[in-house]
Amino acid sequence: MNTSLKKVERSSFLLSQILDRPDVYGHISIDMLSITLPVPEDEAKKLLALQRQRTADYSVKLTNLTGKDAGSQKFKRRLDFHFSNDSTLSVLLFGLNKRQNQVKIVFNPNSVGPGRMATSLGLIMDLWGESNYRLWMLRANVTRVDYAMDLPDIPIQHIITDYAYRSPYEAFFNKTIFTGFRYGTKLGCPIIFYDKVLEQGGGYRSYREYTRIEKQHKPRARGAKSMFKVAEMDEQKYSFQGVSFYDPKILLKMPERIYALIIKYGIGKALTLLDDEDHRILSKRMTKRKLIKSSEFKSKIENSFQEQLGQLKELLVVA
Repeated sequence: MNTSLKKVERSSFLLSQILDRPDVYGHISIDMLSITLPVPEDEAKKLLALQRQRTADYSVKLTNLTGKDAGSQKFKRRLDFHFSNDSTLSVLLFGLNKRQNQVKIVFNPNSVGPGRMATSLGLIMDLWGESNYRLWMLRANVTRVDYAMDLPDIPIQHIITDYAYRSPYEAFFNKTIFTGFRYGTKLGCPIIFYDKVLEQGGGYRSYREYTRIEKQHKPRARGAKSMFKVAEMDEQKYSFQGVSFYDPKILLKMPERIYALIIKYGIGKALTLLDDEDHRILSKRMTKRKLIKSSEFKSKIENSFQEQLGQLKELLVVA
């Protein structure tokens, strides 16, 4: 646990800035988008013509999905647009269930970018025709959106949070190194806090320490009322509701045994596991160090995500 006074005070200052002005300091982005389109099977087959296309910026590869791959992805074939910047846009074809939408598009808007989106989707539009493409795209179901907020220059070890909703907590380690934690399950709509530098193999955007918060929103997992279409993307709202942050100064002079429980079980569960004296110590610190988000935190994050979803909607529909 790196709790030197200088580093903790720096993390405290940076986190306070982010909670006050998340739109300025938080690096808010849509990190993953997945949609399924209600396309007739004969129109889905037309996309097979894209295989083996190659230019200086991209190549397209067709993969036949079988066994566990088909079972996990729920489709029989996958076209991957591999771009020169190492990003990928995937088009899955022919669902295992005839009642499901027959085309699925999955990509990371951050890495693919608007230009490459337009290139790949434009090729699809050429095969379907502009009218059909736009009709099916507007009616497409959004099956996953990853909402991300970055905490630049703050190590994951300094991020102490609690979650208002009843969700299982799991910590992640690379050997003995703490790399992050998750509230919720993989199959649901988890919220994940992780070391972005370690994930990238060392260094990210010139930072040596960088934490990402990522909410994986899967509308179908939350029920029919949560489901929405591409046409409704710019109406969606999300603001990391339910997440409470504690000032990293809560860690100063904290007994190692208490910190170990917080990392392993989360701060809420850790509090219930402590004996009287340690319980008193942690409870007092939690009361003193709980951070209050700015009154505009919710609206600033919602507006940022809505703006980005609106831009993505326009790119998807116009291509």
